[in-house]
Amino acid sequence: MISLGIDIGTTSICAVLYDLTEDKIIRSVSAPNSFINTGSYLQDPDRIVSVVKELHKELMMELKLWTGEHDTRKDAVLAGVGISSQMHGILYTDSMGKAVTPLYTWKNEDGNKEYRDGLTYARYLAKETGLPFYTGYGSVTHFYLQETGQIPDNAAAFVGIGDYLAMQLTGSRKAVVHKTTAASFGGCHLEEGRFELKKLAAAGVDISYYPAVAGAKDLTAGSMKVESETDLPGGGRAVPESVPVLYAVGDNQASFLGAVRDQEHAVSINVGTGSQVSVYSKGFYPEAGTDIRPWIEDGYLYVGASLNGGKVYERLAAFFEEVCEKFTGQKIDAYKAMERLAMEEKETKLCAVPTLYGSRKETESGQEAGIYGLNPDNFHPEDFIRSFTAGMARELFSLYSTFPDMVCAGKTQIVASGNGIRKNKLLKEDVERVFGLPVIFTDREEEAASGAALYVRRTVIEGGAECR
Repeated sequence: MISLGIDIGTTSICAVLYDLTEDKIIRSVSAPNSFINTGSYLQDPDRIVSVVKELHKELMMELKLWTGEHDTRKDAVLAGVGISSQMHGILYTDSMGKAVTPLYTWKNEDGNKEYRDGLTYARYLAKETGLPFYTGYGSVTHFYLQETGQIPDNAAAFVGIGDYLAMQLTGSRKAVVHKTTAASFGGCHLEEGRFELKKLAAAGVDISYYPAVAGAKDLTAGSMKVESETDLPGGGRAVPESVPVLYAVGDNQASFLGAVRDQEHAVSINVGTGSQVSVYSKGFYPEAGTDIRPWIEDGYLYVGASLNGGKVYERLAAFFEEVCEKFTGQKIDAYKAMERLAMEEKETKLCAVPTLYGSRKETESGQEAGIYGLNPDNFHPEDFIRSFTAGMARELFSLYSTFPDMVCAGKTQIVASGNGIRKNKLLKEDVERVFGLPVIFTDREEEAASGAALYVRRTVIEGGAECR
């Protein structure tokens, strides 16, 4: 059987055609994603849908060619569509299921603006509800837009970008989200898979815009009709008349599913625009300082999420390129030179705290972003480079250290994913050194899209879900 996996990331959109029988990607395609304006954290949801549809067309042509070459196989049909998407962010839809606002992404900082009594919008909600809230969370963004009168009159509900894509592919008008997405908005009861609507309402949040949360047996958002079918040699067809489209799942969970084969013994580290360290556990152990997210099925992911990831190293490279151009007038590509220099400098006493893009939690005293311990002996480019990658590794380990001991017990390896670490040998070395565990890379490079595709196997095929 074949499945289609789609991942809507912050900087790129990817789709894979996945052979579930052979457990491998047949073809992957991607396109850049972007913010509406430079410096903004808003994206155009309808543009994203349009890009996905173009990628879908390209993969359907590939499927027809591939099926023609494998026409002796009876299972060469599209079994379903899985969707993974960036979490936390929201957009509003009208009663017809069409977007009436941009997508306010997870990078949105409005929640850090002062609201009342010296509290930010995020801290106010946390104080009033007793639940964890940070800027960029959908509930915080919704509360800010509500209080500042920016919700359009024709808005009926808010959803995540993956949910909106599912609505557009199936023609559904219903605002329904998977529990992984619901939890990312904030204000969700993890064990019961529902929003804490009473607590939110008591804090002054307008709960009428909240979407429904799909139940454990509700797997598909609906079916996607195929506009045209081409008969292939041997009487085979590339696609059936319709295919089930699953509810979108969080990219963190999808990446874990796509990357990790032994979820009981692996630590997952993903470095993209931001970065995350994740561990799976069947048990629920709520403890202060630990972000617990629902797993796609039963169980939980214990997650340490950082706003700082590949963008930090990218910013350092941009700094070196800027210096060279301003001093010499020449433009360079700094990445190869940075790797060459720092590979010779395995460790440095220079200490960087490269939290350039802040933190979801309040910064502790003495932990502000900066470079410390500078002296004549380590005032060199290679020390600066290595201090940054070591600092990125230390931040991930500090997040991992907040997980309960029973969750971390028995971990034997780190499975790394995301181009921010896959293409950065320095960061890989420092993660191994700091964690004291070997780092391996999954053989699936498009982990989130692959995870979305594999979710089809676990639901439509193994779980017997039917499209409605």
